[in-house]
Amino acid sequence: MARETIGLQLTPDERSLLMRYGYPFERIEKALKACEASRDIEIVPMDRFDLEHLIGDVSRSINRMKSGATQVQLLDLCGRLEAAERYDDGMLDTL
Repeated sequence: MARETIGLQLTPDERSLLMRYGYPFERIEKALKACEASRDIEIVPMDRFDLEHLIGDVSRSINRMKSGATQVQLLDLCGRLEAAERYDDGMLDTL
């Protein structure tokens, strides 16, 4: 059975946060590293299983922090990941 894939548009900062605080599985880590040098917004495909685990990992990282700018960035990123999961749409609003 094929897994449903969602394409997530991620900024360089979001990709970096996911690598550091999301503990991605190998296939997602490879996709993130493939566009690591890019300063553009890139689409990173992931299935629901991977996305659910990233949301949990980012949430865990948020809960372990006291406060600060990184925690705020992770909260925003987690909100985007949850919205992508809920609406099957990982695209950024570029208006």
